[in-house]
Amino acid sequence: MGDILNRFSDVKNIFIEGKVFDYINLDKSVIAYDKLSNAISKPLKLVLFYGKPGSGKTFLLEKIYSDLRGKYPIVFFPRPFFDEKQFLKSLFEEVFAIQAPSFGGYEEFLSVYKTKIPKISEQTMVTVLLDEAQLYPNDLIEKVRLMADTRLFKFLFTVHKTEKEEILAKDYFKTRIWESIELGDSTMVEIRSYLEKKFLYHNKFDYLAYVKYHIPLIFSLSKGNLRTVNKLLFRLFEIYEYYESNKPSIVSDKINRKKLIEMAGIATGLIHA
Repeated sequence: MGDILNRFSDVKNIFIEGKVFDYINLDKSVIAYDKLSNAISKPLKLVLFYGKPGSGKTFLLEKIYSDLRGKYPIVFFPRPFFDEKQFLKSLFEEVFAIQAPSFGGYEEFLSVYKTKIPKISEQTMVTVLLDEAQLYPNDLIEKVRLMADTRLFKFLFTVHKTEKEEILAKDYFKTRIWESIELGDSTMVEIRSYLEKKFLYHNKFDYLAYVKYHIPLIFSLSKGNLRTVNKLLFRLFEIYEYYESNKPSIVSDKINRKKLIEMAGIATGLIHA
């Protein structure tokens, strides 16, 4: 790549997964958001939120947490815990915003916690959002279930639903959840809306022209998965970036844009050449 300022560099970067937080309203997201908000407002013990990897679950959780943290006592753990004591310590510190004592285990944690909340009621229930819950060890999930039984906490588990591992079939979820909410993959109309809003949000709407006539191809390659769309578009504009710096005539207005999308599909493994 050359050192000359490249107009495609910033466009490429809006599709970096995890670097740029974009909550973009899609039909499926609005429906799931309303269901999650409604579930959090109820005195439910355990709620299961699931969908395929890359369907947008984490972005939706971040939006829920951001919107509701001023309305309800709510804690969000975006990364899984594998150690019970570390989980209890982090939960205590998130709830009370003070350094936690050294807990010997669950019973000691609960005893100290109750001294901080003398009267147990619905208003004292803390909602705990657990992302990537399929990675939690079974014994820690069992402790979480016991904590939900105290009426001090209600938990929203976010898990992956994959072909190889149907998380709903696991005993500790199947028989104990109070409500299940699924976030499916996006439709082609939603993918179009996602890209339009993505470019508009980042002041790059002119660059929608590079993909708007090939939304069906992008949808077909990504199968409606937002993470895959981001990877594909990142690679596409990386290709544009390369040609802009090294062979600018190739990225003229007469370019076969479908061909470059196919090249990006090959580079990301979505097309097997």
